[in-house]
Amino acid sequence: MTEESRMGKLESDVHHLQADVTEIKSDVKSLRSEFLSFKIEVAKEFGSVSTSIESLRTAIEQAKLWMVVTGAGMILSVWGAAVALARFLKP
Repeated sequence: MTEESRMGKLESDVHHLQADVTEIKSDVKSLRSEFLSFKIEVAKEFGSVSTSIESLRTAIEQAKLWMVVTGAGMILSVWGAAVALARFLKP
């Protein structure tokens, strides 16, 4: 191989490498854009999940309060019935 043919081959190879690098840069930019979109989407979903968890916590707290109030009412009702029965049965 002569010097000129070797230089021609090197130049050709460099052009191929430059084209490949340009393509890789384009792919990286595209992937970066897709990743950013995915990141935003995931953040929205986590926000939605967080909101759902907070509403579930609120519902649980309301249910606890309802159970306490209902239990206290039941105890007072049974106590009142017992007092009324004791008065009725008193000689």
